[in-house]
Amino acid sequence: MFIIRWLLYLNSIIPALILFPIKKIYLRKNKKEKYKGPVIISMNHTSFLDYIEALLAFPGRRKYVLVGAKFYAWNPVLTFFLKAMGVIKVDEVTGNMDAVNKAVEQLNKGHNILIFPEGHIETEGKLMEYKQAAALISLSSGCPIVPVFHNGRIGPGKRDLMFIGSLMYPDTYVCRDDLESLSDRANAFTADLQERTEEYRQFYLNNFMIADGEKLKRPKYAGFLYNFMKYTALPGIKILMRTKISYGGDLARGTRYMDKGMVIVANHSWWIDSALLYYVFWRVYCRSLAAKDVAEVNKSWGFFEKAMGCVLLDRSGFDWNSLKTMMNGLKDHEPFIIFPEGHMNYDDEFLEFMKGPAMLSLYSHRPVVPVYIHTSYKLFKPTRFVIGDPIEFDKAGLVTDNESLEKANEMMREALYNLKRQAISETKPQMNSYIKKIRAEMKKNLAEISNEIEEARKNKAGG
Repeated sequence: MFIIRWLLYLNSIIPALILFPIKKIYLRKNKKEKYKGPVIISMNHTSFLDYIEALLAFPGRRKYVLVGAKFYAWNPVLTFFLKAMGVIKVDEVTGNMDAVNKAVEQLNKGHNILIFPEGHIETEGKLMEYKQAAALISLSSGCPIVPVFHNGRIGPGKRDLMFIGSLMYPDTYVCRDDLESLSDRANAFTADLQERTEEYRQFYLNNFMIADGEKLKRPKYAGFLYNFMKYTALPGIKILMRTKISYGGDLARGTRYMDKGMVIVANHSWWIDSALLYYVFWRVYCRSLAAKDVAEVNKSWGFFEKAMGCVLLDRSGFDWNSLKTMMNGLKDHEPFIIFPEGHMNYDDEFLEFMKGPAMLSLYSHRPVVPVYIHTSYKLFKPTRFVIGDPIEFDKAGLVTDNESLEKANEMMREALYNLKRQAISETKPQMNSYIKKIRAEMKKNLAEISNEIEEARKNKAGG
């Protein structure tokens, strides 16, 4: 069996990579989180080829897959190959714990477990009710579960988009006081696992064009200058500004792949901010909002902005034409970079947010993605970007009236403040010359005060 298994691996890996290409998107806040075994891979079930997709997505350790007894005994040749690859037979009728015990045994040996908790192939394009097997195995073994959702686009000429989430640990449910029995813990764990997978599914359906069976078309503005900056100049940003990207939520990492259009809002303190955000979202073609008066004063800069696909905003009044252009762009799945403060701001406090970004999001029903830029804008000095989870105002019950716009602005401001606090906590404190000077003076003053107190004591003792 060992030789047969490895022959199957070696002879099938190249054809599988060609016929079943996968795009993996990790939805996790912690970049350093690793999916090292033993783990339980929980994956939605779209076809018989899902097992191949899981093997390609999680190479390395051997995986034992839980298979129903009917499918296991369906064909003698298939049964032979299943045994060679590693299978645990599940009796769906009696529902006994034999499969769970065998899975725990394999986990204790350092292997991984692959399970399709729906128990059957999806036929209606939505998740079916999850069974408790994954939760029971996790609670019995102490191994975490990796929630996975994939779109099931498997086959030649297609690409399976796979969303891999953060680890779900069983300790959370073991320590809960309101869960007394193993059945209660398994129910709660299973419900959270299905809810997490459904969240990934909704994120995919709402923000990826391939969910509608469409392919992303090349934007009209993505000409030579845009591509030159994207593929030539932007890598220099990584070297010269020592860029680091972190995330303020589990879905934040996936926003860098969204191709259905989004409103990217960020703080604004230098003219290069747009270029930095082009670097952050380099996987999609972004457009940005720029000031028309600045472009008119500097003709060469205005030419550059037009070539990059910028929308020039007339700040002297309400510019309906620019707003309409951006709304049409969002409907055509073009992401827009907007600085809601409207001007460059060098202070720690944010300026009053303009209503434009909130209005665009509410009218176009596209999410807002907050990004905080934490940098000193000096060469070879660290520049940190913190990306937050997408904000969907529709889910908050907001409409297009003035009250909703004010509330939307408050939500964006609060999100950017949270990202700012995270950026400061993640950045190592570095004392500048002014702080060093103040601390040296304080130390000198304390030494003088200590000497005066000591002299006073001596004089008092001598008197």
